[in-house]
Amino acid sequence: MIFKRFYDENLAQASYLIACERTREAIVVDPNVDVGQYTRGAGAERLRIAHVTETHIHADYLSGARDLADATGAALHLSAEGGEYGYTAAALDKANALHDGSHIDIGDVRVTARHTPGHTPEHLTFFLSDRARGDTPVGALTGDFVFVGDVGRPDLLEKAAGIPGTMEDSARKLFASLSRFKKEPDLLQIWPGHGAGSACGKSLGAMPQTTLGYEKLFNWAFAKMSEPEFVTRVLENQPVPPRYFANMKRRNRDVGRPRSTRDPERKAFADLEKALNRGCTVLDTRTAEKFAAGHIPGTLNIPLGKSFLNWVGALAPDDSEVYLIVDSDSDEAAKQILADLCKIGMTNIAGYFGSGLVEEWKTRGGALNKVNQLDIAEFRDRGSRNGAQVIDVRSPEEWSHGHLPGAVHIPLAALPDRLDEIDPSRPVVLQCRGGGRSSIATSLLMSRGLTNVANLKGGYDEWVAEGLPTETPGESERKSSR
Repeated sequence: MIFKRFYDENLAQASYLIACERTREAIVVDPNVDVGQYTRGAGAERLRIAHVTETHIHADYLSGARDLADATGAALHLSAEGGEYGYTAAALDKANALHDGSHIDIGDVRVTARHTPGHTPEHLTFFLSDRARGDTPVGALTGDFVFVGDVGRPDLLEKAAGIPGTMEDSARKLFASLSRFKKEPDLLQIWPGHGAGSACGKSLGAMPQTTLGYEKLFNWAFAKMSEPEFVTRVLENQPVPPRYFANMKRRNRDVGRPRSTRDPERKAFADLEKALNRGCTVLDTRTAEKFAAGHIPGTLNIPLGKSFLNWVGALAPDDSEVYLIVDSDSDEAAKQILADLCKIGMTNIAGYFGSGLVEEWKTRGGALNKVNQLDIAEFRDRGSRNGAQVIDVRSPEEWSHGHLPGAVHIPLAALPDRLDEIDPSRPVVLQCRGGGRSSIATSLLMSRGLTNVANLKGGYDEWVAEGLPTETPGESERKSSR
């Protein structure tokens, strides 16, 4: 058996190519829209991609399953489980239906589907057997069912797809799926669909693979507990789903081909003024340090990096034109950013501006805004006297372990929808774990017209390192009720 893992750092997403050494036939599981990586990988091994499938309807990236199947002439296989919440009838009409116990043979390799609902109703786990050596499965591609150290969140059908009253039932189904899965041999290898940084769970590990025996020892979800206890634990403190998840769910349910994109067009200075006047999103992709030192008023800063796609999908609208400020004069740099944005379905990029834009703004007489970077000592000495609102933009899981006294919790992904909770007449201090997410949050508030805004450098970690007092959510609630 030939086994290749493809990992996209920007999505914290894994896809897999499995092939038979004898027949040179291959199957690809959970491809994203960068289909070229799979055809190149197959070509390097002299393989033919004969089958394409996916574990479930993805919410965090655009599926490349149909595009890859069309490009290679491969058979497409989709889960027929999940009932009304599964793939559409139109999608299943163009694919081979998979049920619990269905299998796909690729020469000596057998891929057996097991229905493991919970994260999504239609979710499948694929067990791999190298029948040249024996029928016992050597491992399982668990998609978003079991991760290293965590399990897939069961609340997205409700929170992302907008189907109310489904998350507790999904959590119970996840508990039942785990109960069945525990019965497999401890030596079973597990290859999950995501790693650390994905919003598809609370505390995913960074290791690329694990074993069932190891997860039984160290994964909280495999500990002995009742179904009600599991339901409570799995639903509490899940991260806020980025807004683009809803769009991905709708599009991937149909397994349509990705929308075409045009090559990035470099724009002139006059286009910037028009875009800002029309209320378009102008996304500055420079580092937080450069943005803080001087940026064009009204622009939003999301620096390029591993979390870029997640925060663009959470904060930038996908129903209006978006322009990019790129810290490069190379068309190739802009093309790469657009290719990455296509992975989350963002094809509304109207153009880009090169690295000299900020300086040109300055030379034409435009004033640059700066981000007020507040260090811990300055905030401690002056912040409370100024009556500042402290907004903690960390995840619910981080918040639950402690926060700054008096802070208000608004996770970064929820900030665009909760701006009315912030009093614009009072100073605002944004804070996260180390200062990265709060920098993005600060730029968002400034782009919406708030002026008395500061970013707390060092964030919660430095606050704790200085030995300063913290509260837990329960403590702050008790104080507010007195």
